[in-house]
Amino acid sequence: MELTSTKQRRAVALAIGAASVLLALFVNEPYILLVAVAVICICIGWEAGLAAVAAAGLLSCVMLFSLELGATGGAVRLALFVVAALALWFVIKIFRTMSFYDRVYHDTGPGVADIPGLGWSASADGRLRLVSPAALEYVGVTADEMRRIMDGDDYHWTQFVHPDDVEASMARWRHSLQTGEPVIDEHRMRRFDGTYRWFRDTGIASRNEDGKITGWYGHTADIDDQKKAESALRERERELRLLVDTVPTMIWLMTPAGLPYYFNKRFVDWAGIDSAKAQPRGTRQFASHVELFHPDDRVAVKAVFEKSFARGEPLQHKGRLCRKDGEYRWIDSRFEPLRDEDGTILRWYGVNFDIDDEVRAQESLRLADERLARALRAASLSELSVSIAHELNQPLQAVVANTGAFQRWLNADPPNFSHASRVAQKIIRNADAAAQVITRIRALFSKTEAEPHPIDLNAVIREVCDLLGDRLASSSVKLDLQLDPGLPATVADLVQMEQVVLNIVRNGIEAMDDVNTTVRSLRIVSRRQNDGTVEVEVRDSGRGLSDPERIFEAFYTTKPDGMGMGLAICHSIVEAHRGRLWGENVETGGASITFSLPIRAGDSTKTPTGATVRA
Repeated sequence: MELTSTKQRRAVALAIGAASVLLALFVNEPYILLVAVAVICICIGWEAGLAAVAAAGLLSCVMLFSLELGATGGAVRLALFVVAALALWFVIKIFRTMSFYDRVYHDTGPGVADIPGLGWSASADGRLRLVSPAALEYVGVTADEMRRIMDGDDYHWTQFVHPDDVEASMARWRHSLQTGEPVIDEHRMRRFDGTYRWFRDTGIASRNEDGKITGWYGHTADIDDQKKAESALRERERELRLLVDTVPTMIWLMTPAGLPYYFNKRFVDWAGIDSAKAQPRGTRQFASHVELFHPDDRVAVKAVFEKSFARGEPLQHKGRLCRKDGEYRWIDSRFEPLRDEDGTILRWYGVNFDIDDEVRAQESLRLADERLARALRAASLSELSVSIAHELNQPLQAVVANTGAFQRWLNADPPNFSHASRVAQKIIRNADAAAQVITRIRALFSKTEAEPHPIDLNAVIREVCDLLGDRLASSSVKLDLQLDPGLPATVADLVQMEQVVLNIVRNGIEAMDDVNTTVRSLRIVSRRQNDGTVEVEVRDSGRGLSDPERIFEAFYTTKPDGMGMGLAICHSIVEAHRGRLWGENVETGGASITFSLPIRAGDSTKTPTGATVRA
């Protein structure tokens, strides 16, 4: 019979000890009691063995002197028995103490003390039989205390394991004992100061030539710092994922070739992408993402993206993307490559911003600006109605006068056809002048914008000055025109350019209302610049600008009855024509408002009809 556990061995030893006591009593031979003393010393402990020696001595005394009371031989035999029992006790004590000491501290086997971490070994049945000095030092027990633990319950070592981890550790250890598989267990162990730290326990079975397990050997490594680092890493990963999923934008990742493989939660929720059916990393075809774009944008989007991915250049693109409810919304997409130290692209990061509301708001603002611009033109014309009526009255009066002269020449006797013909030519010219005035007024009030075409800015300036002639005279403003006769034509909207010049000139006149009439002068200069632009400068002799940086802001005005929209609309008109408008104070006094336009021939790219006007 093979004894496979400590309990079985002790039970058999105690049975032998009891049998030896019975046999000694039966044959009346005290020396057989030495077997019981040895059993008690080995199984219970050499401390209890000392009491066993005394008890055996008393029992042997009874046995020896029961028949030979007072006999010298009996006393000698008793003395010999006691000496033999003490010697047996002493030998077992020395053997057990030195054997354990040698196993733990001196002769634990080759390299046991050098095992990384806490080394240990166990018998084939899993009973702990050897630990390294480092293990004793860590748990804070002495060699004797560890011996008692080894001699106790087979799994008494679990007292050093955290209570929450004991059950799982025992289950893994029993599984390895039953199957012979290596044991790999992670649990918390109590240090000598009561602190629990994480350890990884690794053990393998040693086998004999027949493959039978003869013991277990392993070590326990401190992984507490690793566990904390892993926990911190998982926490940072969780926070990063929460950040990526909750940041108010749609984020997606692509392979170096531009194949999408990850979409954050906001993108998934927005576009309705089924993450459960997501294709493996890097296998999702880019065409499947392009299908989300508006059919009118797909070809252009695919071409732009493929070009950017091929060159490895960052990309920004605006297009209409289909939301999960089927609505196409304007999206601003931006892509940046992540490169390694050698410049090789590792992946692409893309973000999508839903700008549909912004685009619609801008469109509404553009329409409102256009309506406001027309209203401002109407307001300007109402103020200039007297001047326009005066300008229209002159050619009409001339028509009436020349018609009378024409009639007189025809009624003469004989009729003077030569003079009548010359008067008829004058009537035609006067009628054409009146028609031009009417045409200009209708264009200013019309909701439809004229097609941009090459215009002469000098002619625009002269026409505006003619319209404001009465205002200039009534305000005692001296007009100084310095117009470049070689100024090239540029493609622009004639009505809008008239509106810009009209507003700037009128502001210049109004800026001089509170200065002495003797110094009121308005200089208008047109010139060509070397950078391919033409400039028009309107300079007054007023008190200057209080805040040149804000004069083009909507609703900013220094006039008591002003709306603050004139220069703001002018600024938008000039920018819509790809030009620039600015203002500054003049050192000699007054202010200067200047705008520049690029020189564009009639066959160049035209300014879009109804150029965007924004305040």
